[in-house]
Amino acid sequence: QQEQLALQKQFDRIKETEICVVVSSEQNEIQKFKNLGLNIEPHRQKMVSRILEKEFKDEANPFRLVIVCSMWITGFDVPCVSTMYLDKPICGHTLMQTIARANRVYDDEKKNGLIVDYGNVYEQLKKAYLVYGNSESNGEKKPKPDKTLKLAELVSELQAAIERARQFLHGVGFDLDTLTNAETPLDRLSALSEATNAVCLNEKTSYEFEALANNVSRKYKALYPEEELKPYMAQCRALDAIYKQLNQKTASADISAAVKELQKVVDGAITVDKSDETGAEIDISQLDFEKLQQAFAKSNAKNKMMFDLHKVVEAKLKRMVQDNPLRLDFYKEYERIIEQYNNGKDVHAVEKAFNDVQEFINTKLSPEASRAFAEGLDEETLAIFDLLKKPTLTPEEITEVKKVAKETLKRLKEEVLMFERWRSSTQLTSKAITIIRSDIRHLPIVPYTNEDLLMQEGLIYQHIYSRYVGGQHDLHFH
Repeated sequence: QQEQLALQKQFDRIKETEICVVVSSEQNEIQKFKNLGLNIEPHRQKMVSRILEKEFKDEANPFRLVIVCSMWITGFDVPCVSTMYLDKPICGHTLMQTIARANRVYDDEKKNGLIVDYGNVYEQLKKAYLVYGNSESNGEKKPKPDKTLKLAELVSELQAAIERARQFLHGVGFDLDTLTNAETPLDRLSALSEATNAVCLNEKTSYEFEALANNVSRKYKALYPEEELKPYMAQCRALDAIYKQLNQKTASADISAAVKELQKVVDGAITVDKSDETGAEIDISQLDFEKLQQAFAKSNAKNKMMFDLHKVVEAKLKRMVQDNPLRLDFYKEYERIIEQYNNGKDVHAVEKAFNDVQEFINTKLSPEASRAFAEGLDEETLAIFDLLKKPTLTPEEITEVKKVAKETLKRLKEEVLMFERWRSSTQLTSKAITIIRSDIRHLPIVPYTNEDLLMQEGLIYQHIYSRYVGGQHDLHFH
């Protein structure tokens, strides 16, 4: 199911991806392309009517694949470009400029670019490095590097990186050879589960292993596809398998994977609403902790079970805080529990953390998660209501404040938040402030002073600005 979800997301992304052609114009080009059985007109129309260069540099834009000829090579910097396909012979300085389009690191995901070479450009690249890879100092050329020495250095670095990862795993109770020497698929699965549980002692051990595995991955890619890499491939793949077991590619996949893991442990302990856009909406109030506690006591993978529970709770909390900034105190209290969990060194610390998280859910998180229903509001309106309410209000005044909260959010959605990137428009941001200012003037006069109204105007605008990016997806609460 998890693999299906990941593949579906890839398919959806490919389906929405736009491909454009960017080539320089020339006389009689329509007839020239027509003679080749091609129609350049729709592509030329895009090049003329749109700013394709700007769109391509926007990571969120569906224009993700471009076919160019002698365009966008020199002086064209797009760090998020990950892959380049070469199908024409190029050499020298032009080649160096071309491959540089994909070699920038970007965020945490892109650590290297990929060049797919259909024209045997690699041979030209080696020649180009001999010319452009050597700088001059005081008129003297530096000696050309010895490839054999360079490979020996890379092998030595990879060995050291693997050894550091091996020693770390040994420190948390797992021998990497158990995985690399596993003979059957069942043995490999068992070893992988054991390794994951060991690494999940707490968040710190998980992050430390990720850093070590990433380092091995970088050294591996630096050597690929040289023959010198072969003796280390099994260990590199084993470390990569543990890393992938810990990390899915998207946050939503992480959460749904954690939910499914908990579902495997105890039937009916947690429910999943598949209609949620992130793939899994966690109804923590439905957790059957008596069953979960029994399963936890019998489990041979307590670390992983606690880690999964932490992922689910943290994801839910982050979502709740995003929807309502006044819930930040809940998050801080949870962070204190997790800080103790991260400082733990053994299974007793894991057991204590499990019990503390269980109590936190029962006494704090579940009541807060159901408060909107108790107040007769949805989650979005509850956030506005919380920013407006005062502790001294009468029941009649509370009803009036709820009415103001509903009306304010309704008007903001209809007149401002429906627009994409409304925060970039001075006119729309001013309109948002005007709506908030005029609506909160309907609050009960006695409890609210002018100073109160001024402060609440700022708080509501700040919340709207940070919570709503604009567009159709903000008109309905998920």
